[in-house]
Amino acid sequence: MNSLYRLLIAAHAVAAVLGLGLITAVAIAASVAGRSRPPVNAMSAWLRPLLWYSAFSLAAMLVTGVLLDVAVSGAWSRTWWFRGSVLLLIATGALHGRTRAIVSKDLSTGSGTEVVLPRVSRMALGMCGLIAEITVLMEVKPF
Repeated sequence: MNSLYRLLIAAHAVAAVLGLGLITAVAIAASVAGRSRPPVNAMSAWLRPLLWYSAFSLAAMLVTGVLLDVAVSGAWSRTWWFRGSVLLLIATGALHGRTRAIVSKDLSTGSGTEVVLPRVSRMALGMCGLIAEITVLMEVKPF
């Protein structure tokens, strides 16, 4: 069990560092693009893969988190910090799905990039805030 737990912790950390940092990249890219106005197809070509890989990482975070709870015999699922983290992760996933839809629909058609890109940036920054709150809950374990 100890080696399984360590492996799951490592996988959880790798998914967080390598994958969720991409959400910050989405916020930065959309913000810069909103000011410099590159061709729409160029922005879509950058944002879609970033969002796809970060979606995979969100799923990996959920799966490894659940498996970690199983590895500790469900002890974490009885705590409010863990429950709150799961709810915030679900909220992040919903916001992420909405962001992907906006990028796919609005950037594909080229409609209103001066509105779409700042919106994508704000949504990505919102996801960053939710992820930061999850991190605080998991490290501080306030309740």
